[in-house]
Amino acid sequence: MAKILPHVEMRQVFGRVSVSTQNATQTIRQPKAEQSIQQPKADMTIDREPAHVQIDQSAGWHNLDLKSARVRIAEAADAGKQAVLDGIARHSQEGDELLHIERNRGRNLFAKQAADNVNAAVIGTRYSTGNTPASQAVTYDVTPATLQVNWQIHAPMIQATISAPEYSYQPGQVNISMEHYPSLDIQAVGIFIDEKG
Repeated sequence: MAKILPHVEMRQVFGRVSVSTQNATQTIRQPKAEQSIQQPKADMTIDREPAHVQIDQSAGWHNLDLKSARVRIAEAADAGKQAVLDGIARHSQEGDELLHIERNRGRNLFAKQAADNVNAAVIGTRYSTGNTPASQAVTYDVTPATLQVNWQIHAPMIQATISAPEYSYQPGQVNISMEHYPSLDIQAVGIFIDEKG
């Protein structure tokens, strides 16, 4: 015969809380800026004056008696002028001699003057071929070249269009619910004794 002593039985079920979360989402997008750059070409101007060289070798040609007509005419004019001056001087001297004819002391003055005039007669024209040194026979004159370069630059043309950032945000959520409610079951056991056993 079994005996069950009276006692209290407790059955407890703990509550369970369910928590679910949804993360917040955030997106940021930055569109690219639009930019255009134009660089106009620079303008360049060049002013150039070429060099000039003048070479004169007429003195060297004169040394070879190769003279132009202008030089020949100038020399002939100088020779004629000198001949006129020499003639004036000779005639003046002859006049002085005739003025003082008594000083000749028996010499034939007219014969002497006639002989001097024959010896002084110039037939044709005598030209000088020149005696210019070789180092001076050629002369030259140089005018150097000039070069001017002018630049005109242009500033670049820059245009920029910026775009604002695109921003979106979705907040997160937290869901709390009771998955299982708590419970407590209390029972008295063993109040009745089974004596039949």
